[in-house]
Amino acid sequence: MNGTKLKYGTNAFVMTALLLAILILANVIVAQKPIKWDLTKNKQYTLSDQTKQVLKSLKTDVTVYAFFKEGTTSRDMVKSLLDQYRNVSKRIIVHFVDPDKEPATAQRYGITDYDTVLFIAGSGANEKRQIVNSYDIFGMGSQPNTATFNGEEQFTQAIIDVTQPKKLNAYILQGHDELNSIDYLVTFKNALRGEGYNVEDLNIGQAGGIPKNTDLLVIVNPRRDFTDKEMAALKEYFDKGGKAIIAMGAEYGPLTQKSVNELLSTWGVKFDNDVVVDQGRNYFMDPLSPVPQYKFHTITNKLDLSNLYVVMPMSRSISYPDKPTENITIEQLLSTSDKAWGKTDFNSKDANFQKGDIKGPLSLGLAISDSKTGMKIVAIGSSMMFTDKIITLEANRDFLMNSANWLADKTTQISIRPKSLEFNQIFLTGKQAAILFYTTVVTIPLVMWIIGGYMWYRRKTL
Repeated sequence: MNGTKLKYGTNAFVMTALLLAILILANVIVAQKPIKWDLTKNKQYTLSDQTKQVLKSLKTDVTVYAFFKEGTTSRDMVKSLLDQYRNVSKRIIVHFVDPDKEPATAQRYGITDYDTVLFIAGSGANEKRQIVNSYDIFGMGSQPNTATFNGEEQFTQAIIDVTQPKKLNAYILQGHDELNSIDYLVTFKNALRGEGYNVEDLNIGQAGGIPKNTDLLVIVNPRRDFTDKEMAALKEYFDKGGKAIIAMGAEYGPLTQKSVNELLSTWGVKFDNDVVVDQGRNYFMDPLSPVPQYKFHTITNKLDLSNLYVVMPMSRSISYPDKPTENITIEQLLSTSDKAWGKTDFNSKDANFQKGDIKGPLSLGLAISDSKTGMKIVAIGSSMMFTDKIITLEANRDFLMNSANWLADKTTQISIRPKSLEFNQIFLTGKQAAILFYTTVVTIPLVMWIIGGYMWYRRKTL
């Protein structure tokens, strides 16, 4: 009996020691390269594709000073995010500063508010700084009683600002009843600025032409024709390799503006005088809001792989030649389903396909380029997708920013951008709070105690 006990005791000891050794070895391996799974619905703990690209392409150190009081929720959220940044790139150097304990540091950098983050790159005359304030990081949600955490979006934009050698200049054309950039395109303008562009409005007549420092021209649904001098300036701009986004939507009815199509006729492209109806692919069963299919292109590939789609309300179709002229490349970006058509009679009350309508599938987005001059144009059949209410739907912002960066040859910024995290707050009445308290704190534990006591008593009496 003693020998048997010794044998089984030794086996148990060896197995226990072996199990402990395996656990220790596994912990050492995991500690070297930790594995994480983000199971949150909105991927709260996963950096966006754009952020990863920006961090991996860094060629200089970026020092981050985060001014937060210790023990606050806001500090914990920002620290968790910046830890992810450091895991991707060792060029991100983070210092957390409690302004109450280190007032001299806050004073040195001119920081007067809590929950402020400072980004610094370069040194001496080449030093660049970007401050992200508390109201930029934490904002109000789109719904009542909700808050948003915009940390990743703001921090990545700040890193782009301090590390980019120079900002590019983007001009939004005005003066021809285009969509007003102040009332409708605020989010679009801010998105461009976040990608490293200086963004200004441009009236060609008042400016005396298109500025020589123009890196990107944006034309969104002009309803009045350009003057002869404006047309001449635009043609000269494109002849010298100009880059532009041109969008024409159908929200104002039949196409009466002729100048845009006159410009595009140089390459055989035109916006059709129709409104697109797509019964096969649309947004919330609205056939006038197509959700087009992507075609293979640098602008769209990552969006397609991530199953992110664009929404294009009140669109026009775009026609283009099968065989462009020499040096010209025309690539389709967006296409409707084969169940779509372009309705040419805007006054018709018949929603079905009629004689004279344009059969689908239809093109809603094109990329036009000239290998000889360097000219590039992205033609888009919807102007509403640029507006503040629509640009935040699905992947609209990503598509528009990818288009801008493709035009400007900023290929490292063609990606999927970070989204704001929205947190809902629940407000309970006194009665609701009492029910919740007595249910979770009193009733459930009491039931568990009763069941446990009954099981103990029953086993004792067996």
